[in-house]
Amino acid sequence: MKYILKVGRFVFRYKIQATFSILFMLSYSVFTVAPAHYIKTVMDYQIEAVKSQETIEIERYVLVGLAMMLILVFQGVSFFLQNYLMGSLAQKTIRILREKLYERIIYMPISFFNKRPSGELISRFTVDFVTLNEAIVVGIVGPLRDIPTIIFLFVIMFDRSWKLMLLTLILLPFVSKLISFFGQQSNKAATKRLNQFGELSMLLSETITGIRVVKAFIMEKYETSRFAEKNQKLYKHFMESIFISSYSFPLLQITAGVFFVFVFIFGGHLINTQQITVGDFTSFIMSFAMLNMPLKQLNGINLKIQEGVAAAKRIFDVLESDEKIEEVPNARRIPPIQKKIQIKIDRFAYEDAEVLKNIDLTLKAGTITALVGSSGSGKSTLANLIPRFYDVPPESGKITIDGMDIREATLYSLRNQMATVTQEIVLFNDTIRNNISYGNVDCSSIKQDTVFGQLDCSDEALTEAAKAAYAYDFIMQLPNQFDQEIGEKGVMLSGGQRQRIAISRALIKNAPILILDEATSALDTESEKEVQAAIENLMKNRTSLVIAHRLSTIKHADVIHVLKDGQIIESGNHTELLERKGEYKRLYDLQFKDPN
Repeated sequence: MKYILKVGRFVFRYKIQATFSILFMLSYSVFTVAPAHYIKTVMDYQIEAVKSQETIEIERYVLVGLAMMLILVFQGVSFFLQNYLMGSLAQKTIRILREKLYERIIYMPISFFNKRPSGELISRFTVDFVTLNEAIVVGIVGPLRDIPTIIFLFVIMFDRSWKLMLLTLILLPFVSKLISFFGQQSNKAATKRLNQFGELSMLLSETITGIRVVKAFIMEKYETSRFAEKNQKLYKHFMESIFISSYSFPLLQITAGVFFVFVFIFGGHLINTQQITVGDFTSFIMSFAMLNMPLKQLNGINLKIQEGVAAAKRIFDVLESDEKIEEVPNARRIPPIQKKIQIKIDRFAYEDAEVLKNIDLTLKAGTITALVGSSGSGKSTLANLIPRFYDVPPESGKITIDGMDIREATLYSLRNQMATVTQEIVLFNDTIRNNISYGNVDCSSIKQDTVFGQLDCSDEALTEAAKAAYAYDFIMQLPNQFDQEIGEKGVMLSGGQRQRIAISRALIKNAPILILDEATSALDTESEKEVQAAIENLMKNRTSLVIAHRLSTIKHADVIHVLKDGQIIESGNHTELLERKGEYKRLYDLQFKDPN
């Protein structure tokens, strides 16, 4: 019920539209039951005429026919208006929820994405919202249309014969129990189905993203079998839902049929004892027959609602997740760095796995600080703490910029003065212009269209950034130059070209703090030289933190910190660390020892 109420709050934001929708639903219900009400008058008049051997004027038949036609016309118009308005209302609700979910996910911390596969999240926006949309349309329209119809029919039936009505009421407990049982079964099946859809989406996303690896290792047959297995499970859960909806209908039909027999027999007895007229009985039977359909529809509605509840639960689990990087109530704008970044961490862990301990280091403004160490030593984690991709618990340490705790700063002002270039370059399926412009949406040379999300840096700014990143020459050789589409993840560019586009993006942001996370480790020698030259331009007049795998790239760093098992075990410049003949010297020798 709580998820129905949560969705309902969004639906009934549009009060005027919702009110008119309900009015037209009520109108539809009235015109639906009208024939059952007026059939008594028609039948009783007809029987009296036959008894008295009177001839009924043809005009009366014309009037009855015209009245029936008008009832059907008004019923059709009411159906169209309520269906269109509620469909529109459902789509508005889905649009708002989809936007809120996207906004919520975009602002989630990195830890959130570490625990949830992208395919599973994508399924929230596809399958879950389709299911929820159907549930809103059916779940709101159905009850508001069918429940009034059932009430109006009950009123007519009670008016025609309260004795027959009492017999009919025995039907309700059986029907309600059946509907409740079918709903519970449907909810379980829908939850399994939606979860399986998430797993299938995750597998599909992984396979498409890693298609080169799949082909390189000739694993097409393996991936096909994995997909078939997941798809078979999805098919099984779909069939569970189909089975429930299939057997629930005839069970309700049989139940209604059994009760119809008792009602018909008892009604015949009441006619014979002259307790009701033939018109009363005809009107009652017609109402009883018409009651069958909305009762069965309520079962189908309940099944859809239960599926919608399962989808809503998955959506609101993300929307209402408390997993986020919180700003303090009176967060302040942090000014650009002038003096230093101070990092003091007693302990930092992911879940229960300790990653960093006893960290105490200073990044002086305008200097280059390098972090080296074997894989898993905590280098990237340390770098990710500065822009608050992860938070250090207050009792475990703090990071300050010019003495101000970064937890007291607004996230926007903190991250706005940082630029990042990583080994795994992320480019968007867009133009080179927009990929470079993505680096700064606040500079005066950029116009951001909030409706279409377009970025437009000035040609001068783009050219300057591209030249400094040694990207200008290859961009000019492309057919559309800065307006060249580069494909998903920049697939149409080489690794070195993608890296230089990323450096251009960091340059155009012109942030005072720069974080380089193994930015050249995946490049060949020729590309590395070009990218390294671009990086040197990028680091000028900035406070730089460099995570390096290739030690040749950090020889000129002002300070190098060597990490091992989450601790800093050595610090100094390149020459000093070589002279100490410690861990740094060991790593250096591993990379540069003479193979002969």
